[in-house]
Amino acid sequence: MPQRGTKNTIKKESISVLCIFVANIQRETYMSKKIKWGVIACGGIAARRTIPEYLAYLKTAEPSGEIAAVMDISRDRAKAVAEKFNIPFFCNDERELLGKDIDAVYIASPQNEHCRQAVMAAEAGKHILCEKPMAISLEEVDRMEEACRKAKVKFMLGFCMRSSVYHAKARELVQSGALGKMVMGRAQLTCWYPPIENAWRQDVSISRGGALIDMGTHCLDLLEWIMGSTVVEVTGFQDLLVHAYRTKIEDTSTIVVKFANGAHGIIDNYFNLPDAAAQNSLELHGTCGSIIGQGTIGQDPTGRMFSIIQPQGGYNAGQNRATEAKRQEYNLKGESIYGRMMESFARCILENSEPPISLADGRRSVAVVEAIYKAVAERRTVKVGN
Repeated sequence: MPQRGTKNTIKKESISVLCIFVANIQRETYMSKKIKWGVIACGGIAARRTIPEYLAYLKTAEPSGEIAAVMDISRDRAKAVAEKFNIPFFCNDERELLGKDIDAVYIASPQNEHCRQAVMAAEAGKHILCEKPMAISLEEVDRMEEACRKAKVKFMLGFCMRSSVYHAKARELVQSGALGKMVMGRAQLTCWYPPIENAWRQDVSISRGGALIDMGTHCLDLLEWIMGSTVVEVTGFQDLLVHAYRTKIEDTSTIVVKFANGAHGIIDNYFNLPDAAAQNSLELHGTCGSIIGQGTIGQDPTGRMFSIIQPQGGYNAGQNRATEAKRQEYNLKGESIYGRMMESFARCILENSEPPISLADGRRSVAVVEAIYKAVAERRTVKVGN
């Protein structure tokens, strides 16, 4: 007679073997498939960064996808991009692109087009990677969310700065409690952006803002993500100090925020500082120390970062600051942040997992930006809604 429990043991072992078998089949299927991408608005950031970085990334890793089609309102521009990167199809109409044999789209158009194009893509059954900001209003976010829900397609927001190895390390340290209780975070992203003919970012009817909505959205998201705490209250100053843009957008934005965990934050974004002088700094300060990054916030996966973690004892009346011995430098190998962003979403589709940057993150970002512009216009502190 078999010993008691033998049948259950055999059953459990059989289930375990079956699970391993299924997992191996899924892995083989995953490794053999490729996501076919279409790019909507293939000029600008798509041509400068995303397309070449993703294609280069695919040469260094197990290929997760391919770019099968590109679209731009300028057919000549779409043709030029397709020829430059050896992409088989180009057009100047979203519906034509969405009718092709593609699995996902990368939307890199101006933000006032995001809602319309995302809804079209969802209705065509395509997964969506959308550049930030997600939309120009919470009402548009609602429409995008409903379309994705009905079509059962995945959506990821393009906060590419999360792909930086330095920012991932900073998050790891903060979330581990290495800095103690968080007190303050600062994120700066600046550039020299003079008046340029037909630049849509300088047309408020399209951009809906200047330095904050263009660059500050990255900074706000980074601080929330690294700290693991949302912005709940905002105030600040914005001005057009230097450039004579054709419409009034801010070239100077200095914002102060408060996080749900009680920490304060500074987000400073300027269109009027020389590129060579821009520090694009990340600062994270807590009761046990600080993390300082220089040049980590930007389109290149470069920069430098160090930490000084030294819990304080009693009050030091002499204010001695001999901290160099405790300074830890982080020399990390950067990878293209746009390439990693596309790769991340492609794998979410293949593995049927949730994107790391969600519709909810996009909604949060739009709500925070709306609160900031309201606070600046009304010269007061505003609580962030939903």
